[in-house]
Order: sequence, then C-alpha cells, then structure tokens
Amino acid sequence: MSSLLISTAAMAFGVKVEKPVVVKGSSIGTYAKPGAPVDISYESEHVDTGDTSNINIILTSSTTTGTMKVKVKVDKDLHEISKVKKHLSYDLSESKKEYPLHLEVSADEEGLYYIRVLVSIKGQGMRAFAVPVYVGDAVLKTKKTAGSYSTIEKTDKGGTISVSAAQESITEE
Repeated sequence: MSSLLISTAAMAFGVKVEKPVVVKGSSIGTYAKPGAPVDISYESEHVDTGDTSNINIILTSSTTTGTMKVKVKVDKDLHEISKVKKHLSYDLSESKKEYPLHLEVSADEEGLYYIRVLVSIKGQGMRAFAVPVYVGDAVLKTKKTAGSYSTIEKTDKGGTISVSAAQESITEE
C-alpha cells in the first residue's frame, strides 16, 4: 500500500519512478490464421525517453522437426543497445519447445514503437508478430496513415484511449 502511495505521489510531482511498468502479451490460446505453428510471449518494459527497455521474447512451437527461421526488425527510431542477429535459425526438437530472444532498446522521443518478428518453418508456413515498445509518459503519438496522427492517452484508472481529430463534411443537396 505504501509503495502505491509513493508511486502515485512521485507521478503527481513529476518524479521519475525507478521501477518500469512491464507490458506483457501472448498469442498462446488465441485464434490465428493458418500458418507456422508458432506462438509468442513477450515482456516489454515501458520506460522514459533515453532509458533502456528490456524486451524478452519467447517463441514456442509444437513442431518437433525441421528448422525455424526467425527475422527480427526494429523500428528505425529505436536504438538497439544489445545487438541481436537479424536472421536466426533454430533446429526444432522434441526436447525443446521454447526459443528465447532478449533485446535492449531505447528511444529519444516518446511514442509507441515495434519490434517485428517474422517466423517461418519450411513446409508449414510463416507467422508475423509485432512486440510493442512504449517510451515516455501519458501521451503517445502513433502514426495511423501518412500525415495523420492519433493520440493515445492514459485515463485516470490506467486504461488507454485513442483521441482522434473529428472530420466534418457538409454537402448541399
């Protein structure tokens, strides 16, 4: 309870809270279109600009034979602190089901960035994933289409909402 009060007071006075929020996600148990039998689980630290975000990704496959090829692409405005091979290859086996990746990234500007992971298994298809990396506080700008932006804001209860500019068209009949 006291750590919650300290964290709330620190945010109210603009003090940086030392422990970053961890965003977690997983595709396990969710519907997916036909493709490679691969799932992803990830943990991504939501950090301030200039700070290092630790990203832990685990790829899981039910396939026990063949080779899983993985391509990793980081958004251009994300700086890679730890270098990860962009093209990875894993020999699939019955004894190993999880294939971990660890990245450390940072950004100079607030926003929502992505680490894209493309997985292919010969004869079984492909699967694409995007791991979100949140940098900065309260308001995040996300590019929707060329030239238009949506603002994502945090609500008082910690949820997020997307705020977009209204467009009005009046036609005379």
